[in-house]
Amino acid sequence: MNKYSVSRLAVKNAVARLGLTNVQAPNALIKYAQGSSFVWSLESTSGNQAVYDNYNERVRLVIAENGTVLDVFPIDFALQTPSNLSEDVRQSLKESTKETLIAKRDETHRKWCEAELAFHETSYEIAKLRLELIDASTGEAAALNSRLADLCADNKRLHEDRSALRKERTELERALVPYI
Repeated sequence: MNKYSVSRLAVKNAVARLGLTNVQAPNALIKYAQGSSFVWSLESTSGNQAVYDNYNERVRLVIAENGTVLDVFPIDFALQTPSNLSEDVRQSLKESTKETLIAKRDETHRKWCEAELAFHETSYEIAKLRLELIDASTGEAAALNSRLADLCADNKRLHEDRSALRKERTELERALVPYI
C-alpha cells in the first residue's frame, strides 16, 4: 500500500467541500487516496500530478508524484456548483462524460469478451490433450505433456488478462452510475 501525506490546502478544502473537521480530514484523505483509482495525469510546473477517483466515497483527489494529496473535490463538484458553470455547459459536460464512459466501457467489454473466448478455447485444448494423455504411449506422453505445459501457461496469462479487464469494466460501470 502506498504511503500518502496530506497538504494543508487539501485539509482546508476537505473541511470546506466535504464537511469534515480539521481533525478528521487528514486521516480521511489518506483513506480516500488508498481506495482511489487513477483517472488521468496532470502536467504541472511543480512536478507530476495525477487525478484519482474514489468511487465508494465519491471524491476526486489530486495527488502529487511523491504521494502528497494536494486537493480534494466531491466527484461531481463542477456539476454541483451552479456558480461554476451555466446549466447548458453542465448538461453538455454531463452528456459528453457519459458518452465517453460508455464508449470506454464498451471497448473494454469487447476486449474482455475476446479474452474470455481465447481462455475457453485454450481450456478446451487442454481438456482434449488430457484425454489424449490417457491412451498415449510413453513417447507420445512426453510431447503431449510439453504441449500441455505451454497451454497451461497461456491459459494462466489469459485468465489474468480477463480478470484485469473485468475489473476495469466494473470500475467504468461504477463511474458511469452518477450519469445515468
